[in-house]
Amino acid sequence: MPLHLDPLSRRRFLGGGAALVLSPFLPKEGVRASQSQSWALLSDTHIAADPALKSRQGVNMAEHLRKVVAEVAAQRENLVGVIIDGDCAYDDGQPGDYSTLLEILGPLRGAGLPVHFTLGNHDDRVHFSGAFGEATGESPVEGKHCSVLETPLANWILLDSLRYVNKVEGEFGADQLAWIEKLLAANPDKPAILVGHHYPQVFRDDIIPGDEKIKISGLVDSQAFLDLIGKHSAAKAYIHGHSHTWLLKKETNGIHQINLPPTAYVFNSAMPSGWVRATLSDGGIELELRALDPQHPLHGETRQLHWR
Repeated sequence: MPLHLDPLSRRRFLGGGAALVLSPFLPKEGVRASQSQSWALLSDTHIAADPALKSRQGVNMAEHLRKVVAEVAAQRENLVGVIIDGDCAYDDGQPGDYSTLLEILGPLRGAGLPVHFTLGNHDDRVHFSGAFGEATGESPVEGKHCSVLETPLANWILLDSLRYVNKVEGEFGADQLAWIEKLLAANPDKPAILVGHHYPQVFRDDIIPGDEKIKISGLVDSQAFLDLIGKHSAAKAYIHGHSHTWLLKKETNGIHQINLPPTAYVFNSAMPSGWVRATLSDGGIELELRALDPQHPLHGETRQLHWR
């Protein structure tokens, strides 16, 4: 089941242009292949049922997300939509977590911005679906929430790396990998940006994932995933969260790995929390870090990434 939250008003989405595969919730007004297109990218919101709850770091997650939502909503005229890249819920994806999340996201819907989701290890598919109702629909991969957002400039492939609720490691699985390969092979000339919660983590084949000899906190099928996207020239970037760290790197094959900052709390106090404004153009993507602390030295940092 893909996860897409429809805006409360659809009047601004009545034109032609971009289309959403498997869901009607992508804005379509005034988007042409020759233009740029901006998105708000969020990750690791970690919202609890109790909006007053604070993390071990002393961060009120709901307060952080409300600030980000207000900033994003204020830029609604220049944004196509919002993607939240997993760990939407605080700990183990309780129904109340998602009810509070829906309430906090209300101003985005009121601003006419659609919101698209992936799931992380602190989410629960059943509870998410129960809270979001019609925002979930049929999925091309059984047991996974995945979908494609087709735009003139790139296809956003939203993936589901949730393996077990509240266990740190993630997994795409053979069926989802086969679906990814089919998509990339069918659209060799269309840039593809893949979005999943967990980061790639290559480990030795002779060690079973989860064994005490090695800590698997990323994708247990990392090598298969990296090999797959590496051989398809359409794959340009993989965006993930999970580590609560803002970090960009480029693989030797030219694929960009983009680690989004959390809106919630950071593990390293030197790192920023916030969101990223991503602007697509014909040959790549520009990323602007929007730190919650405007005094953070990385606030406003802009990086231009060129497609391979």
